[in-house]
Amino acid sequence: MKCFLVRSCNLLLLFCISVLSLNAQSNLGAQIQSILTDSILKTAIVGVSVRNTENNKVVFEQYGSKSFTPASNLKLVTTSAALSILGPDYRFKTKLQYSGDISTAGEFSGNLLVIGGGDPSLGSDKMSGVLNYQTLIQNWIAVLKAKGIKDFKGVLIIDHSHFEFNPIPNDYTWGDIGNYYGAGSFGLNINDNQYNLTLKPGKLVGDTVSIVSIVPKDTSMDYVNNIVTGAAGTGDKTILYSSPYNSLAYLQGTIPIGNPFTVKGSIANPPYLFAQLLIEEMKAQGIHWSGKIKVIKQGDINLSKYQWNTLVEYQSPTIREIATYTNLISNNLYAECMLKEIGYKVKGIGSAEAGASEVKKYLFRQGIDTIGLVLKDGSGMSPFNSISPNQLTLLLSKVMLSSNIMTCIPVAGREGTVSHICKESGGNVRVKSGTMSGTVCYSGYVKSTSGIMYAVSLLVNKHDAKKMSVQRVLEKVLLKVLEN
Repeated sequence: MKCFLVRSCNLLLLFCISVLSLNAQSNLGAQIQSILTDSILKTAIVGVSVRNTENNKVVFEQYGSKSFTPASNLKLVTTSAALSILGPDYRFKTKLQYSGDISTAGEFSGNLLVIGGGDPSLGSDKMSGVLNYQTLIQNWIAVLKAKGIKDFKGVLIIDHSHFEFNPIPNDYTWGDIGNYYGAGSFGLNINDNQYNLTLKPGKLVGDTVSIVSIVPKDTSMDYVNNIVTGAAGTGDKTILYSSPYNSLAYLQGTIPIGNPFTVKGSIANPPYLFAQLLIEEMKAQGIHWSGKIKVIKQGDINLSKYQWNTLVEYQSPTIREIATYTNLISNNLYAECMLKEIGYKVKGIGSAEAGASEVKKYLFRQGIDTIGLVLKDGSGMSPFNSISPNQLTLLLSKVMLSSNIMTCIPVAGREGTVSHICKESGGNVRVKSGTMSGTVCYSGYVKSTSGIMYAVSLLVNKHDAKKMSVQRVLEKVLLKVLEN
């Protein structure tokens, strides 16, 4: 009789807990629904998925299975796949090699070869522990000089065939690819494939501005400058138009009146610029240059017929570090290089298409239905990418324990592109932001005050409000999940 009563009490307790849990979930759903009625979202399509990672169940959804443009939230898919397929400790490698003899007088008539390995961080001054391009180039030429080379009469070969020749995904928009955030992903990259363009405004609004400096400068480039002086305090209103391997850039827009103003553009031909920087540094270190440059792509030269000696093998930070940095500042170049490297590792083809194919297979292995999923790139720059909120939260729930993805997502209120939201969340909200015209998104993890870890995806498309206003509405949803 006592056992029966104990068993009955236990069942009753479980029933009560279940009812309380359902009521809490129901209340959470009603509260989120109330937030989403904000007039700011009147014209928008809003997709929401909130999933309990302990039992993998969705506790609230709105258009959870519909496909949305995720913008940079797609980086969560790319970085998760890279951590799994490449591995968290994987590193990109770049090599400096030579073939031929160096005479006793220091004359070199052989080949100097730079083999790109797709490293997006090569020569960057932004990632901790990475040599900036000036120091990197100086060190490499110092190694060359230490070999006794005083007179370079040979061929400087730049091999960037590690990745496909076309560095730009097909669906990037024309207005993006000349700007720093639209930089192409080459087999050999340098300085985040960005240059700084410093401009001097005119004395009056409407006056033409002058170019002060371009760093690093590709001397083969010509710039058509139609940028004019804007009103004080108007900020950067420039658009820099250029395309890969093209030596012409067209500049338009405005910069504010006052002091010199710096904007950032994408380097059109990083492999060729890399060669220029090496030659400039040779001259700076006293090596006479009378050689030739040969930038090659796949099939141009049979490099295996030469006997190569390695001077430098430079390694990138780990994929874990690169993925963390990618999500922290939403770096498009780094995401695209990881996508292509996935294709190279699995298929031997360093292309966006090959990488996207392998990412879809990775998602399928996680038990995620990929119907409606469209991967046009790895960064989310294409407006034609699509994924559903439920697909995102299912991925986040599935890989939470088996990968390093959670620690690669910035802490809201403290870091990166989400430092301005959820400032009082105590480090319990980790989300990736995503924005483009008419689109604002947050996806990641929220640890509630009750101790439950939720995977959350909030995808807003087709809004016509100010970006900050939409972000504040979505912030309320994240905080409501936190309170649950």
